[in-house]
Amino acid sequence: MFAQFFAIYLVAVLACQASRAYASCEATVKSFSSHDATILTQLGYIAEFSIECNPKSELSLFAELPSGKVVPVAKIRDNKYQVSWVEELSTARGGNIELRLFDEDGYTYLRKAIRNGDKVSSVKSLLDITVSIKNAYKGPWVKAELLAAFLVGGMAYFAVTNKSKVQA
Repeated sequence: MFAQFFAIYLVAVLACQASRAYASCEATVKSFSSHDATILTQLGYIAEFSIECNPKSELSLFAELPSGKVVPVAKIRDNKYQVSWVEELSTARGGNIELRLFDEDGYTYLRKAIRNGDKVSSVKSLLDITVSIKNAYKGPWVKAELLAAFLVGGMAYFAVTNKSKVQA
């Protein structure tokens, strides 16, 4: 008798957990980054996105960054989230950057995979978003000081060669 009640209870708990699973989630993403990196040492990125999941529920999200680091995602309004990170200028890039988003259960599995040394890519994410970032301007290809030095050197060479022609 007890075994039957336990089996019914277990089935009910599993059904409740299955109903909490997110059937589908969609995200709309806006991204921001530093546009001028001529005097910066690190480049900042911000991804702001809104998520619509079916069924609707409150989400605590975590994002896996391109560097492999996992950070919490800030909730700024209902269904609106934001994640930010910085990269060194030498490794900073533009284009499409993939971010993997995890809910609390996914984050638990991710931490377990990291702890056990398993592949992080094997953990299923709640949602993958693509953040479009423009390349930051890092300055001209040729520095003005170098160009000025070549111009002065060229003018000096021209003056010396023309002086010798005039005196001859």
